[in-house]
Amino acid sequence: MSHDPAVPAHIPPHLVRNIDIWAELTAQNENAYAWAAELHNTTPPIFWIPRLSFLPGTWVPRRAEDLRRILQDPETFSSVGLTPYAMLLGESWRLAPLEIDPPEHGKYRALLNPLFTPKKVEALEQDIRTLANQLIDAVVEQGSCDFNEAFAKPFPTLIFLTLMGWPLEDRPLFQHWTQTLIKSFDIQVVTDNAQAITTWIRTHIAERRANPGDDFTSYLLRSEIDGRPLTDDEMLGINFLIFIAGLDTVTSCLGLFFRHLARNPEQQAQLRAHPEQIGDAVEELLRSYSIVNMRRTVTKDVQIGEATMKKGDFVLISTELANLDPEVFDAAATVDLQRNAAAAPHMAFSYGVHRCVGSHLARRELRIAMELWLQRLPPFRVADGSTPKFNAFGVFGMEELELQWDLPTGAAASSTKAAVSA
Repeated sequence: MSHDPAVPAHIPPHLVRNIDIWAELTAQNENAYAWAAELHNTTPPIFWIPRLSFLPGTWVPRRAEDLRRILQDPETFSSVGLTPYAMLLGESWRLAPLEIDPPEHGKYRALLNPLFTPKKVEALEQDIRTLANQLIDAVVEQGSCDFNEAFAKPFPTLIFLTLMGWPLEDRPLFQHWTQTLIKSFDIQVVTDNAQAITTWIRTHIAERRANPGDDFTSYLLRSEIDGRPLTDDEMLGINFLIFIAGLDTVTSCLGLFFRHLARNPEQQAQLRAHPEQIGDAVEELLRSYSIVNMRRTVTKDVQIGEATMKKGDFVLISTELANLDPEVFDAAATVDLQRNAAAAPHMAFSYGVHRCVGSHLARRELRIAMELWLQRLPPFRVADGSTPKFNAFGVFGMEELELQWDLPTGAAASSTKAAVSA
């Protein structure tokens, strides 16, 4: 049998699966995570696919154990140069610390850690609640909403801009850029948006150089690495990374979580009756609906199980496959809000040195959003006649989600309004 020219010679045919995982997940729509869970029954522990959207072929480890091993070995599995933004612009800056390997990685990570400590996040609690309540105020008496536009996009964006000390009036611009940068399949659209974002960030850096303030960019301008100020490229790369990471991930989680609650009224009722369980529910929903995929480049030949990975090969790090691994989680494809998250920790925030620096903030935002929606709105469901639309390109999430709920009538309505204003 002749070897497929699209498959490198070192990859045995029995490990090849001719599927574009992101395209297939998108086509599966609301069945996407069930389809991903089924890969654990139908594929080898590590398989190879010839394409991933417009990206080249890659190894796909599906077991959490193998994924943890890879994430703990940045020397063999490098993060350098794995996002296209600088390259598309013909530039050479890096998304720091995401695209930097240890030991250099730690120097950049140390700049970000103080911004996202539990204490810092605690200090934002009231702002987060206020913003959530304001957005709920705008829809609570409408009986329905486009969940993404009404809540999932503006909520984390406003919190992020508050945290960064960036202008709140630029929220619509930021939301537009984030969606088109991360979700678009069109290279020209991605390039144009990357250009617009870098221009905005560079302009903002120049303004803060001239007029330092109490914001994130001014903090970076005062910071040093190895006893020197950050270069312009370092400033740009860090700001760009925080921009992407701070905006789209929570938006995507919110869409998936609220779609699940809308489709599972008994679990929604359970959390309404027991709001103290919402923290655990957030962990189980993070596990069940993980959204982040990363890639690594193999720096030297390495063997994992049957897979002989050669220098230069790509490896897909799929948090959803790790978190749907039946070797780690009983009934992994089932959303069990009573599951003990401590017994088998999920990898939704990745693992190893690149573990998500903003995880404390993300958890807080998700918990408060669920608390206030369940406290302030009647039971909600997917709007009649609408079909939620899932997108698995880049950061997984709900592209369309219309929700509706029954408005109380008469005396009940006025007592609800009184409770809200109180």
